[in-house]
Amino acid sequence: MSRPSPAVWRRALAALLFVLVTAGCATTGQPSAAAGPPTLTLATGFTIDDLDPLENAFWGPEFGYVELLMRPERGGAPTPWVLAGLDNPQPLVWRLTLRDNVTFVDKAPLTPAALAELLTYQLTENDDLAAALPGASAAATGPKEVTLTTARPAPNVPALLADESMVPVYDVAAYKRHKASGAPVADLVKAGLYTGPYIVDSLDAQSMQLSPRADHWAGKPALDDLTVKFVPEASARIQAVQAGEADIALYPPTATAPTLAGRTDSFFVTGEPVGGTFMFELNQRVAPFDDPLVRRAVYAGIDYTEIADKVMNRLYSPSTGLYAPSRPWAEKTQVTDTARAAALLDQAGWTRTGDGPRTKAGTALRFSVLTYPQQPDSDALALAVQAQLTRLGVGVDIRQVPDTQAAQKDRTGWQAAVSGNGFISFGGDYLSPLGRYLRSTGPRNNTGTADPELDAMIDRLGVELDPAARDTQLRAIQARVADNGYLGYLGMRRPAVVTGPAWRGYAVPISNLWVTHQTAPRA
Repeated sequence: MSRPSPAVWRRALAALLFVLVTAGCATTGQPSAAAGPPTLTLATGFTIDDLDPLENAFWGPEFGYVELLMRPERGGAPTPWVLAGLDNPQPLVWRLTLRDNVTFVDKAPLTPAALAELLTYQLTENDDLAAALPGASAAATGPKEVTLTTARPAPNVPALLADESMVPVYDVAAYKRHKASGAPVADLVKAGLYTGPYIVDSLDAQSMQLSPRADHWAGKPALDDLTVKFVPEASARIQAVQAGEADIALYPPTATAPTLAGRTDSFFVTGEPVGGTFMFELNQRVAPFDDPLVRRAVYAGIDYTEIADKVMNRLYSPSTGLYAPSRPWAEKTQVTDTARAAALLDQAGWTRTGDGPRTKAGTALRFSVLTYPQQPDSDALALAVQAQLTRLGVGVDIRQVPDTQAAQKDRTGWQAAVSGNGFISFGGDYLSPLGRYLRSTGPRNNTGTADPELDAMIDRLGVELDPAARDTQLRAIQARVADNGYLGYLGMRRPAVVTGPAWRGYAVPISNLWVTHQTAPRA
């Protein structure tokens, strides 16, 4: 639910909820034709309940009816979206410059006063934003300018403003009027709260219908019609594409790809990964992972290339560390080295005779790994780890649980887990995940990492505004994490969709931005 806010984590943890598609998926109709005005129908597994900006606005940037102040980019540094510019002239001051002619659907203009009110309201009502920018304030300071003042240097402000769960752009005054009226939340469909290129005309439990805005600040969008269908089962979404009832099915399991080989009515289309997808968490509170030598050995004993190329049929990229190699600060901290892994286990006292299991004081080296059905790939990854570590004399048992997060609340009741958690936020934030997963008091620090020096390194990074110094500090943090075996990744999943023939050239986006102002069929 991707910065991993609760909303982003909810989406991310649900993203593979669906059953695997079997090879027997049948074509139930003809594929949609490309002729006529450009239209798009998407099938997603998630129902959008309403248009309340405090509860569900995070869906809006994904489907073109909500915009953000900054836009997530593949390279990591967000660019202006509704803003014309974002500057940091002083350590505690951020200057936001508005574009011309930005209006809400209700025709109200997005003025500096309206933007300042939006930022102030979100800082009050959005717990994640308040935690990320404690003591921050906003004020209109010019005809096109708002000044955001922070209580401490906050280098991740651009990423926060590019995060779908932080500051969706909406008409706060109109929303307050709606709240005061006591009208049902369903009436927000008519309230015209947002600035996006598409207008939500209707919303129910089955679908959402949208139309283009001719008066959008960037001009009329590319599509003449946009429909989002809510289809919980992955197989049903793909069958909808094959029947010509949808153009694109979102969130297909990786195992879907081979079932579509050779078909002409549906295509498994992938993009490039922007970061790690599946953490491999080792619980440092219990044996054998209370020993850093064992943790380091396990990470060194995993063949990440084999997982990506053979187990996941090249639909993954090999994990090399906490970040994708494209990040300017990324360090290659995960290297498969079975000889080194064996030496570390020997050093830790876990020895073996021939091809037998490793033992210490008569006890075999064995641990269990949690997986969960919401993420079908977690089982495939655990099976690969099991096979690879067996070669080192390490036994691995796989235990599927309904919810790994729930199981991990019992701090000593688990040993390892495969978890679908990223290390970069929706907006490209590098800072919040470090505090969430690795800081001693982090809310998602499931591994029990408790390292005062690492905490201090993360705190220093949190106020570092110079990009070169930031990159140096991030590299040092990655080295410390690797040297102590605190955390690793099993794979980087290539984002994927299933499309019909007319949309086979669809460019799978980052951050689930499925529909933008420019989205249209292409060859």
